Amino acid sequence: MKNIIKIAFTMLLVAVSAVAANAQFRRYPYPYRNPYQRLQQNMEHNQNQDQANVYRNRDSKLWLTLDYAVSQPLGSLKDYADKTSFAGWNVSLLYQFNPKIAAGLGVGFYNYYQKIPRQVYEDKTTSISAVQSHTLQLIPIQPTIVFTPHGGEAGVQPYVGLGVGVADVNYEKYWGEFVDKTNKVGFSVSPMAGVRIPIGKTSPVKVNIGVKYNYAPFAYNEIKNISTVEANAGISVHLR
Repeated sequence: MKNIIKIAFTMLLVAVSAVAANAQFRRYPYPYRNPYQRLQQNMEHNQNQDQANVYRNRDSKLWLTLDYAVSQPLGSLKDYADKTSFAGWNVSLLYQFNPKIAAGLGVGFYNYYQKIPRQVYEDKTTSISAVQSHTLQLIPIQPTIVFTPHGGEAGVQPYVGLGVGVADVNYEKYWGEFVDKTNKVGFSVSPMAGVRIPIGKTSPVKVNIGVKYNYAPFAYNEIKNISTVEANAGISVHLR
């Protein structure tokens, strides 16, 4: 009986030793001789992972930019609706031809509104007492090119750009319940400038901050042309 117990105890020790050795082997797949070698191996592994992320980000050359825009009317548009517009946005999809030049399509939306208290309006034959509401929506659709002087370098990236295309303009002036309205599509141009700020070394997302000037030769009633200046902020995403 004692021999059986000794044999069983010996077999148990062998089994425990084998399990411990196997666990040790699985935990340390490399024959490290000291902690420094283990640290060096981990650093090399992390570096390889970072490089893999960078190369993976470079596979696609498409940049999607989404911006919120605050727009101030200028010139005759300001006479029609002088309030700063907080209802604006821009979106663009650009192809990166090389580190400095990208081109694609940009689309924007801006809404301008002003309400004028009741007063009497007179012409040669009649007088009208009414509350006037002025609205105008501007939707530019523009092929766009962007130049980044320090393209390919790390850090903050300043840029300049130009969009040239068309704009859909919707004009509505309400005299109480009556409305004078028109809709036109015509030429538009939008020079721009700004900076892109990286969030991390390998992140596909950058913060975009910029300014833009919009012009469209729209003429109707008191508006001779449309000109605005805006500040925008949003994100640029490198599509993978």
